Amino acid sequence: MSSETENADAPRTEDVHLLVVDDEKSICDIVGQYLRMKGYVVTCVGSAEAAIEIIKQNSIDLVLSDIKMPGMSGVELLKWVREYNRSLPVVMTTGFPTLDTAIEALKLGAFDYLTKPFHLEEIAEKIKRALINKQLEEENLLFSKLVSLHEVTKILASTYQLPELNHKVLDFSVKIAKADGGSLMVFDEASHLILTECTAHHPAEFWQNGLFVTVSRWVAENEEPLVMESGETKMFREFPPLPESVRSYIAFPLKTPQRTVGVLNLIRARDKHPFSNVDLEIINVLASQASISIENVRLYQNIRDNYLKTVRGFALAVEAKDRYTHGHSENVMKYTIVLGKRLGLSEAELEDVKYAGLLHDIGKIGVSELILNKPGRLTPAEFDEIKKHPTLGSNIIADVPFLRPLVPMVLHHHEFFDGNGYPSGIKGDQIPFGARILSVADAYEAMTSDRPYRRSLSAQAALEILMNGKGKQFDPRIVETFTEILRSGDGQH
Repeated sequence: MSSETENADAPRTEDVHLLVVDDEKSICDIVGQYLRMKGYVVTCVGSAEAAIEIIKQNSIDLVLSDIKMPGMSGVELLKWVREYNRSLPVVMTTGFPTLDTAIEALKLGAFDYLTKPFHLEEIAEKIKRALINKQLEEENLLFSKLVSLHEVTKILASTYQLPELNHKVLDFSVKIAKADGGSLMVFDEASHLILTECTAHHPAEFWQNGLFVTVSRWVAENEEPLVMESGETKMFREFPPLPESVRSYIAFPLKTPQRTVGVLNLIRARDKHPFSNVDLEIINVLASQASISIENVRLYQNIRDNYLKTVRGFALAVEAKDRYTHGHSENVMKYTIVLGKRLGLSEAELEDVKYAGLLHDIGKIGVSELILNKPGRLTPAEFDEIKKHPTLGSNIIADVPFLRPLVPMVLHHHEFFDGNGYPSGIKGDQIPFGARILSVADAYEAMTSDRPYRRSLSAQAALEILMNGKGKQFDPRIVETFTEILRSGDGQH
């Protein structure tokens, strides 16, 4: 690599803070003065113990340390640096060079090795190479994190439940930034910034501390991130101080092109190194993606809620045609929820079977009121008309994207477990599980309600009919579960 190329790639010296560690004051003074002439910010200390305190309190870009010093040695300092911040380069110096010492230092992670007496130009060259190498490592780390972030964004984009999305956003942020804690604050419908998610080790009370609330409001209002580190009091006089346990704190606004939806807070503990520029860049990208995902889920839920309100209106319109079935669909929905929970359905499955219970009879909107309200036994032709309602109902909801998962349940809720039902005559496990749940809930609710052709049955009589229908009309497992629920009193509405 040519000297011109290296100069082009090297970080600007005025942005670089070097730490020189040597128990010989004359060496510290000479090296420090020379490096300052090169444009670097330089701090000189005479011991490894003092160096550790400087590293903890400041953002150091490179350490130039003697190996042999009173007290803690340079090799022990190197070990500590590698544990504290692996990306911080260390160049070792010694006046008693041996091959074993050089090999040990390099094995422990030193970037390079210098023997005394050395030329000052040699020090400058080693430092420049170390800083270029650090920059390349940070760029590689950023690239690898961006690759990981690509996978994360795909997961976020496919999450449609807001509580689940909030949890994933915070979890991914903490892991990618290697933070020790974090919280997510979002604006509610009344434009209040509220805490919606936080890590287990730092409960809600910790994040409701005056500092985090004040900073989050400032970040949301100014729409720009804020970084705080322990000891930095002059820059942030308007804010309360950081808690004693916190070394570094970043707050990112979650912004969309239209508005700010919330704030992401991340912290590192007192004994950890502060957030790096790479951390800030990657979290900035993640925060941008998270903002879009949160806003999209809110829009999705609003559209979905509007669809469901419309469809609920359809269900009520169906029941208005039949004075005997008022409230039937609502009751079936309640039974399916209790049954679904007891049968171990996931949240998404439970949501689907819930709305299938509400909409299972929507196809009756296409059936004549004379047939629906006929007081006597139906003729075969009239019963054939009734049997069309599952197909009509599935056709009605099939074109609504949010309701497509409900189609198999609405279509097959009158199938029999032994294959003698309608409209398809399928049996057993061929019948969607949600449809088998609906079949039991629908039958019980119908039997315990008044109909134009009969009075309602008692709960005990209806249960006996369900039990007798096990393996014939109904799935035995679902009947037994429903019976347990009713006998325990959990299914009452």
